[in-house]
Amino acid sequence: MDKKLWNYTFSILLSAILLLLLGIFVHLDSNNKVNGKPLGPGVISEETKVKEEDIQDKEVPFLYEIFSKKDEESQLFHKFTKDRRISIGGNPKVAIIIDDLGYQQEIAERILNLNFPVAISVLPFLSDSQLVAKMAKEKGMTVLLHLPMEPHNSNVNPGKGAIFSTMNEEEIRNKMLANLLEFPEADGVNNHMGSKVTENKEIMRIVLDEIKGRDIFFIDSMTSPDSVGYKLSKELGIKTAFRSVFLDNEQDVDYIRNQVSLLKEFAIRNGSAIAIGHPYCNTIDVLNELDIILEAEGVEIVKLEELLE
Repeated sequence: MDKKLWNYTFSILLSAILLLLLGIFVHLDSNNKVNGKPLGPGVISEETKVKEEDIQDKEVPFLYEIFSKKDEESQLFHKFTKDRRISIGGNPKVAIIIDDLGYQQEIAERILNLNFPVAISVLPFLSDSQLVAKMAKEKGMTVLLHLPMEPHNSNVNPGKGAIFSTMNEEEIRNKMLANLLEFPEADGVNNHMGSKVTENKEIMRIVLDEIKGRDIFFIDSMTSPDSVGYKLSKELGIKTAFRSVFLDNEQDVDYIRNQVSLLKEFAIRNGSAIAIGHPYCNTIDVLNELDIILEAEGVEIVKLEELLE
């Protein structure tokens, strides 16, 4: 073969091989980057995360607002704790609320069988809502209406019985009446989602007026750092408190134990603290050892009513 023809043929083959290798590299690199940033081993791309969150929202739609937040926001020991210590006497105290009950009787029974006081917050109009509330009252536990409220993300449905910012006063009062009639035995109310509504003083005044009329308390779940629920409740003379720590933004035992440690630190620093958890198996496993963990540090688990202001 002519030397020039050989060199030309070799150059073409080499170029083709290089282009093929470059294409393979680009394809692999694109699968391991998001917005040009490399992902480490075991890290899921944002596209995959979105798909998984869509699935999670369909399976557990009521946890959206908590899981969409960054750690520092969802664990907010917010502005009301600054330079504040409740004079409750004795050891530091904590109270535990378990939200989002009303789906399954079996998981509720595991929570009701814990050997320390727990407040049960039940979503309205679910298959086992009234049954779970009744079971808890029979056990002498604190029962809350877990009041659905509009979040900032308008694409997320907070569930049946929700209060929306588009409602007029009559609609809000009628909705509150229906929710409260669902649980006539309720000792109090805390908000489910609600970041948009709990920032609205006019709407919250109507909601809290209905709560005050029934002489029950309000716990601000603090799904927004700008929530007015706690402060307005105090102004209206309603017994109230607020969430200090979410226990299970991540459904991992080590994470939940770390949140328990955070709860303990807040209680020691402030005299008391309130945690909110959810009916997950890992959360319940940690709760089963909670009294041992906290009592070893001189922190007492009490009924929620003891920490109301």
